[in-house]
Amino acid sequence: MRRMSVVLLSLLISLIPVSLFAKSGFAGVYTVTGTNPGAEADAEPYTGTLTITSRGDVYDVHWSIADDEYDGIGIVVNNTLSVAYTAGDGVGVVVYRQQPDGSLEGRWAVEGASDRQGTELARRQ
Repeated sequence: MRRMSVVLLSLLISLIPVSLFAKSGFAGVYTVTGTNPGAEADAEPYTGTLTITSRGDVYDVHWSIADDEYDGIGIVVNNTLSVAYTAGDGVGVVVYRQQPDGSLEGRWAVEGASDRQGTELARRQ
């Protein structure tokens, strides 16, 4: 019986860091790599920084990509962060799904820019 208790306790302790990380939310600073909508297969991906700041149930989102800056606001439903953002004179939307390792896989589009989606992978710094 004691051996069983030790095994169960060890298992529970090993799961704590994973559980805490998974529930840490979306807030943080990330390195992003992405593709633009309709980009050719051999096109260079873009890179930059994504900063997500929590304001209760709402998230402020800021991208710095090359010489461009973008700002948005997002909400979480289930394990997905949906963000509306400004892009020049237009607006865009990105949806991020949080992965078990804490990275974010995203799909995005900008009003009037393309009939396809872009992709983005964000990894915590």
